[in-house]
Amino acid sequence: MTSRFQPRHGLVVTLLGALLCAAPAFASSVETLYDNDTNGMVPGPAATDRNYTFGVHSAWYGEPGVMPRWTERFARRLGGAGPDAVSRLSLFAGQELFTPDSLSDPNPILNDRPYAAWLFAGVTLSSTDERHARSLQVRAGMIGPDAQGQEIQSWWHRREHIRLPRGWRYQLANEPGLGVTLDERWRPYGRRRYADIVPHVRFTAGNVLTEAVVGATLRVGLPLANDFGPGAPSGPEGYVRGLRLYGFARAEGRAVARDIFLDGNSFQSSMRVHRVPLVGETQLGLDLRHGTMGMRYMFSYTTRQFHERPAAQEYGSVVLSF
Repeated sequence: MTSRFQPRHGLVVTLLGALLCAAPAFASSVETLYDNDTNGMVPGPAATDRNYTFGVHSAWYGEPGVMPRWTERFARRLGGAGPDAVSRLSLFAGQELFTPDSLSDPNPILNDRPYAAWLFAGVTLSSTDERHARSLQVRAGMIGPDAQGQEIQSWWHRREHIRLPRGWRYQLANEPGLGVTLDERWRPYGRRRYADIVPHVRFTAGNVLTEAVVGATLRVGLPLANDFGPGAPSGPEGYVRGLRLYGFARAEGRAVARDIFLDGNSFQSSMRVHRVPLVGETQLGLDLRHGTMGMRYMFSYTTRQFHERPAAQEYGSVVLSF
C-alpha cells in the first residue's frame, strides 16, 4: 500500500521548502552528510538494509559573529563560554529511514524494529571560545508516511535493482516530532596542532528521542582543524590555508529514555520492540580540508539497541562541505 501525501500534514514540507530557499543566501558555509549501511559504505562483507539504513542531512552555517540582535542576546544568555566567545547561527534539514532486516517480508514483523521515516528541519545556536563550545538545537518535523520514506527507498531500490521493501504499510503512523538538544564540548588544552582530545556531553529531550550522552573524540593530524571535531554543532573551520588532514576516533555512551523508532508512536498503537536503555557507539574516520572545501569519511558501530535482535548497527558516512 502506497501512502498518499495529505494536505493537512503539509506544514513540515512547506517549512522545509522555505528553509531550502532561504538558506543559501544566509550561509557562509554548507555541510551535507550522507549515511548508508550497504556495501560500498561499510568496510568488510556486504551489509544489508536494516536498523538505521539511510540518512541525509544538510546544514547551512552563518558567518561567525554575524547574527540578528535577538539571537546575540540569546547566545549570551546561553552562557558557558568565556568573554571572547563567538556566536553562530545555523539552519539544517534532513531525512532518516529505519527498517527491519527482512525487507522482502510483506507481513508484520513482530521481533524486529518497525519501518519508520523522519523528515525534519531546525535551527542551532552555538557559542564558542578557545576551549569550550556550547550549542542549543531545536528540531521539528514529521514521522510516518508523510516523511516519504517508502517512496524514497522504493525508488532507490528499483534504480539499483535491489530487493524491494514490502512492509512499509506497517510503518509508524504520522506524528509531529519535536526535540531540543543541549551540546557541550571542551578542548582542555586549547588549540593543539597535531593531537588533541575533545570530551563532550549531550542532552536531548522530546517525543522523538530523549537521552543523555557522554563521550570523547581523539584527533591526530597534519595539522588539526581549528574546530571542536567532526560533526560539532558549531560547524567546521572556515577558510583553511594549505591542507588540513587528520584521523579521529570517537567513543560515547548513551542512556536512552525514549526512542520513537523503537518504542513506537506516542499517542496510538503501533509496531514496537523492547529498547535497550544503555547503548555504546564508536566512530573512526578521516577528515580532509583545503581552502573552503572539505571531505570526511566516517564508519560508525553501535551496540545492540533492542532486545529482540542481537545484531549491532554498522553504517558509513560521507560528508562534503564548502
